[in-house]
Amino acid sequence: MLRWSARGEVFRSALLFSPFLALALAALIYIAADTARHGVTGGRVVGLVLVGAVTLLLSYQVLQSVRDLFAKPVETTGLVEKVWSRNEFLLFRNTYIFVERNVFRISPEAALEIERGHLVRVVHYPHTSTVELVERIKAAHARA
Repeated sequence: MLRWSARGEVFRSALLFSPFLALALAALIYIAADTARHGVTGGRVVGLVLVGAVTLLLSYQVLQSVRDLFAKPVETTGLVEKVWSRNEFLLFRNTYIFVERNVFRISPEAALEIERGHLVRVVHYPHTSTVELVERIKAAHARA
């Protein structure tokens, strides 16, 4: 059984993405005002679409993080259907598990104990799926 600061991770996520959201919103407002003043051109439309898409993605991330700050952790119990690792930004190696149609990022320490087919209990925040606790209940037979 392994624990780490999930609430702190959710809080850091909200703090990390909020300034980028503010910048993206400022850029979107500037481009929209410029388009209203000077008319529609191809460059302005491309700018509106790109900055608008980034703003939507950042808004979603910040909203989910803020919702989790006020939510209580929930519990998911099920078989680990898949375990995998991948490098993020060529610097960090993250490990993920797939349980009950949810993808959870787990710590390297937890990854040492969990394999495909294990029955696990995952305590996580409902909106960001940030894991607070992952506990192996028992090793079940892996499905083919």
